[in-house]
Amino acid sequence: MRLRHTIRDLFDARGVPAADQRLIGYTTGAHALDHLVILSIPLFIPIWITEFQVTTYELGLLVTLMTGLYGAMALPSGILSDRFGADTVITGFLLLTGGVFLAVPFIDSFATLAVVVALAGVGAGFYHPPALAFISREAEAPSKGFAYHGIGANLGIGIGPLLITAGLAVSDWRTVLGLLAVPLLGFGVLFALRGPSDSNDHTASSHSIGDVLTQLRALVTPVFLGIIAVYVFAGIYYRGTLTFLPQFIDTLSSLPSLDLAGASVGAGQWLYSLILLTGSVGQIVGGHLGERFEIERVLLGVFAATSLALLALGGLSGTAVIGVGLVFGALLFTLAPLQSSLVAKHTPDAGQGIGFGLVFTVNFGIGALGASLAGWLLSSSSYSLLFGVLAVFPLVAAAAVLSVSKRGRPPESHAQ
Repeated sequence: MRLRHTIRDLFDARGVPAADQRLIGYTTGAHALDHLVILSIPLFIPIWITEFQVTTYELGLLVTLMTGLYGAMALPSGILSDRFGADTVITGFLLLTGGVFLAVPFIDSFATLAVVVALAGVGAGFYHPPALAFISREAEAPSKGFAYHGIGANLGIGIGPLLITAGLAVSDWRTVLGLLAVPLLGFGVLFALRGPSDSNDHTASSHSIGDVLTQLRALVTPVFLGIIAVYVFAGIYYRGTLTFLPQFIDTLSSLPSLDLAGASVGAGQWLYSLILLTGSVGQIVGGHLGERFEIERVLLGVFAATSLALLALGGLSGTAVIGVGLVFGALLFTLAPLQSSLVAKHTPDAGQGIGFGLVFTVNFGIGALGASLAGWLLSSSSYSLLFGVLAVFPLVAAAAVLSVSKRGRPPESHAQ
């Protein structure tokens, strides 16, 4: 009760309409859990390599499978949201994903691990389009709603891995990963019983396959294809770097472990969590930069700096990696608000729903190949080569941004 009043007072102080507070509170919580599921997996990879005697390439394929399925669910979840209601689909995401983690204690082989992780990707992939549509349709002040919804991602990105790291310091990985079922199932039941309702007329929103294909064809323009390229190449280096980042950090013997509750926490765990926490700051900075300057110019700067940071990660050692890693984390997560603004700027209002679904699909679907690429490179070479190869992708993404900038003009619906 006290927590609810505290949250309400915070919303009141920030000028969030009373009618929106329930909607924003529930979707923000669900958003944090969604990001917790996806970004906690790399923390377990060093453990799985040892326990299941698998290669980095095999684990890279596993993460590619999970992330690819996560992205592949974006378009179907948006269509289901229009047909059955965003509240129903979000509840389904929470219950389905939570149910998957109940199976974690029974994992006894790499094959069963792959099934559980893949199903977790499917369940978590149902979240984003329904939530964005829910806020857009129901909120009196949707812009503030989106802002607080983004804070939910920051909580999942920054605090979630810290909790996982603390758990791994005092317990085994099956217990820690399996316990994710508790907040997911608990919040799913709460969302179903007490959460906000989607009042949209779903009987009027039954999209046929032909309707979806027609909208997709309307988006196939040189400008939008350039935007898709930005998302694809950014997704490849995003997933390729994060998947094996904890393991890379563990190879740096000069970085210290931390003592937590009498247990030793490896550098790969605590520094990875810290990098993601810095990334939550990057999202806020990216949003402010996108409001003050031209989106394309900001993206060019971010991609150039990211390429340099990746090269530095591959060439430096010792404590210098901490500083570069934190800078990289901030740069990596500035992309979310900037890329979303790029889509909004160059896509007509009527096509933004399916447009966001499409770029989300390619970002996590095709971008998931970055994990396989990283695993393959590490199975036969070094981290220096890996980061050198990954440093090329931000530059290719920057070239795609230049193409969008030269060809694109904001649609009439955005003209001032």
